[in-house]
Amino acid sequence: MKYTEICNDKWLFIWVGLLLFAVIAQCMLFMSKAWKHGMEIGLKQSQLKKGLKTGITISIMPTLPVLLVLFSLTPLLGIPLPWLRLSVIGSAYYETYAATTALSCLGETFQINGYSANGWIAALWVMTIGGSVCILWSAFAIKPISMLYEKAEKINIKLVLAVGSGCLVGVMAYVSVSYGFSAMSTKGVVFCISFAVGALLMLVSNKVEKAKWLTDYIMTISMLAAMAAACVIF
Repeated sequence: MKYTEICNDKWLFIWVGLLLFAVIAQCMLFMSKAWKHGMEIGLKQSQLKKGLKTGITISIMPTLPVLLVLFSLTPLLGIPLPWLRLSVIGSAYYETYAATTALSCLGETFQINGYSANGWIAALWVMTIGGSVCILWSAFAIKPISMLYEKAEKINIKLVLAVGSGCLVGVMAYVSVSYGFSAMSTKGVVFCISFAVGALLMLVSNKVEKAKWLTDYIMTISMLAAMAAACVIF
């Protein structure tokens, strides 16, 4: 049996559609509850709208690479599976790596008509089971960590801020060393230009009164500028 006989089956479309509908409904429910709670604690409707607008603009750019990977995986894995994985819990890099690894273990290649139905099923299982680690981590680790933070807040709120800042500094240091200072690599250029544009926009928004609106779009503009520069340079 060829994988093309099952990867775009109508039942897969139905199940994936139902799952995505449940995810969207859950998001809308929690967003509604958050909006009501925000009004209850004294936030103005204009503040909530501003937060919503900022969240949307910040979320658009990181999803563009995922959308490109979705289009590239569709001829290889069918429409429903990449649609489900990349819409909910998957990442662009992980899905491709997981599918390639699963097929290589079977002696097959990750290309159009390059593997069997067994290979498609193996890729599905590896992508799903491997991605479940994040769910397990969230289920078992987040609550104990939150309890530690709550105890630390009662002792000294500055302690919590110090720990959080330390984690952020560690992440930024790793990214800077891995990508920011690498010799003219694509990631290095994107990182450096994005950082420079973001710093410039922050300076302008602080100095120019009429440019205050830039504050909500700094990340989006910085990422766009970095991607455009990388396309021109490379």
